[in-house]
Amino acid sequence: MAKTYIALDAEFFWDKDLYKLHQAMDPDSNRHAVAVKRVMAAAAFQFTIDEEGRVSTGEIGSWCERDWADEAGVVMRVFDYLRANDDKPVITYGGLATDVPILLHASIAHGLRLPPQLVDQPGRKGPRPHLDLGLMMKGGGRTWTHLSQLLLRMNVPFDLVAAKSNVPRPASDGAWRNLRDHVELDCLLLAIAKIGWLVAQGMNGLRLEPAIVTLVEGFLRRRPDHGLAGELRTYIGSLHGKIAEGFEIAA
Repeated sequence: MAKTYIALDAEFFWDKDLYKLHQAMDPDSNRHAVAVKRVMAAAAFQFTIDEEGRVSTGEIGSWCERDWADEAGVVMRVFDYLRANDDKPVITYGGLATDVPILLHASIAHGLRLPPQLVDQPGRKGPRPHLDLGLMMKGGGRTWTHLSQLLLRMNVPFDLVAAKSNVPRPASDGAWRNLRDHVELDCLLLAIAKIGWLVAQGMNGLRLEPAIVTLVEGFLRRRPDHGLAGELRTYIGSLHGKIAEGFEIAA
């Protein structure tokens, strides 16, 4: 049976006013607390893997403060999107430590109902609606692997991985477009990492390079003008070369 996933990523900024209030109560408060972060952008990328390991891609959704006025507007649209796709599990990387708590803070602050994938249901049975790939990578060990480290290990080009670094709060229309590109690319990179995980777990028929090519080509069909479209096309060109070399060796 085919399985569809939603790769989800969000970008945050430090709320200076909120931080000052926290610090006024506790001068030793931790500046890096998630409670002083607000959501400024989010994106989702759907991809499907069938029972024979064939990959297909679906829609890309993204939401920024520039278009929806404030954090509440962005988070509301993200939640509506997830509710409209409540049969599909959400994938994050380190989401249980950062993304989910910040989205929860936003939902409480703005009186918004969480989508079913993010609702805390102790004792839940059946399929898990939220998969934290970072936590899955850690398993029962003590070592956390950053997504960028994993992607470099998978030979994803440095220029694409380096683009994952946190971006500042935009101050112009061009900067907001760059932020949208950034958060959408993060979803693609997360999908690539998930494919690698599934191959390692022995998913039937799934092959790493062809699956990544499908993901990137599907992403580019929907975002042909992405700021890193050239780098993405170069990347899939190198993967096509690697696939061809494999056929030559097999022959």
